[in-house]
Amino acid sequence: MSNKKQHDEEHSKIYKVWLWIKQWWLPIAILLITSIGLACALSIPQRVFETPREPANDKSAPVLLAQSNLRLAFLYITGGAIAVMGLIETFRKNNNEKLKNDQEKEKNDKEHERWVKAERRERYTRAVGQLGDEKAPIRMGGVYALIRLVDDWLEEKSLSDDERLKEGQVIINNLCAYIRSPFTLASRYDELSKDSPTPEGIYKDNQQEFYTDKAEFKAEADIRLGIIKEIHDRLQGPEENTPGTWSNFEYNFSRSTFFYPVDLTKSYYKKTVTLSGSTYQDRAYFRSSTYQGQADFGYSTYQDRAYFGYSTYQDRANFGGSTYRKGAYFRESTYRKGAYFRESTYQDRADFRESTYQGQADFGGSTYQGRAYFRGSTYQGQAYFRGSTYQDQADLSGSTYQWANFSGSTYQWANFRGSTYQGRADFRNSTYQDQANLSESTYQGRASFSRSTYQGRASFSGSTYQKGANFIRSIFYSETYFGKDGYSSFSRFTNYAPQFYDKKKRKNTLFGSPNNDFTVDIDKGYPIDLDSEGIPLGCDLLNPKQKNDLQDIFHEMEKVNNELLEVKDPKDKARLSKKLRSLTEELHEWREEATTVKAEDVAAEDTES
Repeated sequence: MSNKKQHDEEHSKIYKVWLWIKQWWLPIAILLITSIGLACALSIPQRVFETPREPANDKSAPVLLAQSNLRLAFLYITGGAIAVMGLIETFRKNNNEKLKNDQEKEKNDKEHERWVKAERRERYTRAVGQLGDEKAPIRMGGVYALIRLVDDWLEEKSLSDDERLKEGQVIINNLCAYIRSPFTLASRYDELSKDSPTPEGIYKDNQQEFYTDKAEFKAEADIRLGIIKEIHDRLQGPEENTPGTWSNFEYNFSRSTFFYPVDLTKSYYKKTVTLSGSTYQDRAYFRSSTYQGQADFGYSTYQDRAYFGYSTYQDRANFGGSTYRKGAYFRESTYRKGAYFRESTYQDRADFRESTYQGQADFGGSTYQGRAYFRGSTYQGQAYFRGSTYQDQADLSGSTYQWANFSGSTYQWANFRGSTYQGRADFRNSTYQDQANLSESTYQGRASFSRSTYQGRASFSGSTYQKGANFIRSIFYSETYFGKDGYSSFSRFTNYAPQFYDKKKRKNTLFGSPNNDFTVDIDKGYPIDLDSEGIPLGCDLLNPKQKNDLQDIFHEMEKVNNELLEVKDPKDKARLSKKLRSLTEELHEWREEATTVKAEDVAAEDTES
């Protein structure tokens, strides 16, 4: 017999003995305890209290009583021990029963979980297959089957929260993928959204094809609208600005074409939302929403109005590189971290009023062909507006900036009135084709307005400059005001004198009008020292030739700008915008040369002095 077999037999015998003991231990223990208890009760008291015989009149009654008490004590102890053994056995049985029940429940739960997963996997496979069907009603059925399946997963009590979200996310990804999937007829939105064929369209000679394609177009739009609506309904909690049942999922709609209106107002997202690279051919509604994770809307095109206002972004928000054909509305929003809008084009109104930016805000390199509103906003981080073009009114008044850069920008009409700059304010290399209102403002850091061109009236009245201001190499073609202008009081330079002339570098500032007001509050600051012609020392008035040259450039810029406001074709707008930038560059080059003081003029000045 092998050692292994012998070992197994010995183990089997031991196990059988263990089972026998486990089954009979209690009766055996009770029998033993009872026997020992009776023996002790009968024999021990007799032995303990055994005494020599005495006369009949001895006092033996107490002895007999003690023997009786001791016997009772042994009997009580024996009964108590038996009772304890019974309780132990009862507890053991109850415990075993509970363990058995728990094991049975766990087994049933696992069996239920397996059944649930198998059943839902089957439903999922069937529903996904329906999405690829050529018939719209079947595709719609697949969509709603998937939506119900997500709800079922979220309500499944046998799974943990992470498991429920994981199962639901798989289905959400499928719904998002369907939204992202290309639809050929979407490119014909302009025609198929009409009631009948257009005379210039591709359907002008085939009306039957138009109505066939229109029916297919509408059916597909209804399916995708249904997905958006069902998601939207589940992104809203019972109270305003509270999460919905689907708020814990990630959503990826990147590179989608929305040939139907998108309504995701009052939505609450706890995780990342991606809609980058998308095209919206109808209106898009995202206002009054909360984004806890990153929100990416960058590099998208909005053919109709886009609404994002009254929203809160608790993480990075990206809208950069986008084009808005009609109005873009972002007013009264809060951005906890970075907000990026750079290199975007707004062909109609752009509204960013009364918003708060707690992190960096980047609007640089953008083009605003309609009115742009930024007034009443607060920028607690760095604010970048540099290299932007404003072809209509730009209203940035009444705002507060921690640090602001507006350099290299072009304005048709600019209003910065009543703003506060807590750090540096950079307006260098800018062009103002009409009025520039920078009055009633406070500059707590250094302010630079150098190398800029002011074609229209420029007002700096009623402002306070605590760390100086640089205007060197600028051209003020029309009136310039630092004193009272009918609306504001005198400006004040508290710690540093303003700079208009740099003798060392031979750079000055030119003025086109003798009707300026350089009166400032000298009781609490520095004056602007003027020469005999009433302009800052070291500066010059534009000569007739310089005025004519400027007039030619201004006229051409105005002409291009007016054309920009009229044309509708995106290619024409892009061409004209490029031409306007070229003219602005030409103006900068001309200004750089014009504001450089010739060596002979410097020598003559030194001789006079």
